[in-house]
Amino acid sequence: GGGETWEPCTRLEGDMAIASNIAYGKIHTARFGRVEQEIAPLEFVRPLSDLCLRAAALHFRHRPTFAGVPEKYKDKLAELIQTDLPLNVSAPLIDSEVYWKRCAADLFQTCVPSDHGHSWKQLFFEKTVEEALENFDGSEQAHTALNRLLSTSSELVFKLKIRQFASHADLAFLFDALPNLYSLSITFGSRNVGMKYERSIFGMKLADAECLSQQLPRTETLTQLILNENVLDDEKVRRLVVGLRDNLTITDLDLSHNKISDRGTRALCKCLGKDSVIAHLSLCDNHMHSEGGKFLGRAVQTNTSLLKLNLRLNRLGEKGGCYMFEGLKSNGSLKQLNISGNGLADDSGQGEAVRVLAAMLRVNSTINKMDVSSNSLGTEAGVVMRDALEENKSLTSLDLRVNKVAPDVASAIRELLRRNELPRLASRAAGMSDTRAARKNSTIQER
Repeated sequence: GGGETWEPCTRLEGDMAIASNIAYGKIHTARFGRVEQEIAPLEFVRPLSDLCLRAAALHFRHRPTFAGVPEKYKDKLAELIQTDLPLNVSAPLIDSEVYWKRCAADLFQTCVPSDHGHSWKQLFFEKTVEEALENFDGSEQAHTALNRLLSTSSELVFKLKIRQFASHADLAFLFDALPNLYSLSITFGSRNVGMKYERSIFGMKLADAECLSQQLPRTETLTQLILNENVLDDEKVRRLVVGLRDNLTITDLDLSHNKISDRGTRALCKCLGKDSVIAHLSLCDNHMHSEGGKFLGRAVQTNTSLLKLNLRLNRLGEKGGCYMFEGLKSNGSLKQLNISGNGLADDSGQGEAVRVLAAMLRVNSTINKMDVSSNSLGTEAGVVMRDALEENKSLTSLDLRVNKVAPDVASAIRELLRRNELPRLASRAAGMSDTRAARKNSTIQER
């Protein structure tokens, strides 16, 4: 027994180890590749779930369904489905934000979901409808295609910003097709016309104003109406007012950058009576003069709905400013007023409007933000306003830029505004502290 040798067994074990190392090296190379030898890794057999998802995505156009797909795989399937599916197929079936983000990225350069309810699906359909309306030419074929799109997206469109509407078609079809529409911004006419410029193709026509006016009493969801840059004049505004007076939903009305003068302003004031629901009104950059200020001043005396009023870049002048500020003495609802660029001061930089403004600041306890910039207010006007703010406890923001208020007076005004702001900040901090304490007590009780 002592003379036996184990050398052959030892050699066999060594050969097996070498073979094992070689096999492992081949497996490692197949899986990860070998950089120094420029060997790419082999593609191993995919999991069965991946193969099934690929097959489902490939045939989704012919078999559009998520039935039988486990919940954890639905987003993965949505990542693989082609984005050119017919909308009448994809809209009711696919809710995955992953899919609609891909669709939107394929079609639109600028995508901001926060402007569309933080939803990629809503963004896609709202921008698609906007694009279709902007390119709508009024032909029967285009009308059929547009109605088909509106039918598919009827429950998915909540706000529209139409930058051009050249067809001037009756908007009744839009209100009928979109029951959830709460915000509409529309500019009639064409953009980027180049050498084909004609003055008549821009803005809203009388017929457009008439048609829109007829729809306003019917809508039950529209809360914001923006008609910027529509060449709205007094007569068109009077047509719109007929519908606005019977509307009970619009709280935000923006008629900026138009041609509304005193008669149009007088007509609009009929919408600011005791039954008014308009909270935000913008008449920025129009043709309102002192008479328009008189009508608005009378309206705000008794109005209880307006919270924000923008009259920037009009032509109220000293007299119109007096009317406005006189009316605001008895107003108890307005929070923000922008009356910049209206030439409120006289040639000396003061005038009656400044004195009425100061008197209004002494008695008004609701306005907390005001913009009187670019009104040629002089040094004495700044002093008058500073003295008035000594008695005012509500104003926390006052824009005096592009005036001639002395630096020391402007500094004193800022200190008075900061004084008014401190109690609100303290109250807000106390409220947050109470909320945290309540949450803490609630947590302790639960434990």
